[in-house]
Amino acid sequence: MKLFAWVVRIVVFVLLFVLALRNTADASLQLFFNAVWHAPLILILFAAFVLGAVAALASVAPGLMRQRMEVARLRRALTQVQAAAASASPQPAAASTATPRDAKPVPYNVVGPKV
Repeated sequence: MKLFAWVVRIVVFVLLFVLALRNTADASLQLFFNAVWHAPLILILFAAFVLGAVAALASVAPGLMRQRMEVARLRRALTQVQAAAASASPQPAAASTATPRDAKPVPYNVVGPKV
């Protein structure tokens, strides 16, 4: 599978490289306030791609940061609840060494009775 991924990456790189070599003609981009940018067409396309990627990341960043802060808050609350539960009800020694029947970790999204 890794070999296939590398082959795909190499093919995409070669195709983009050939595209860049074939689009070296000079182009002019009309900007604001009568400014004109003269550059190779592929450079203008690359600049547009980079600006689009930066704009996309800037639009996603606030929601991502909000989610990370919420996850950190929930983890702190979980550790506090676990610490409170451990101090409130000490378990017998036999129960603390008990393991589930098959000793496999249970995924978080399983709905049903606890083992």
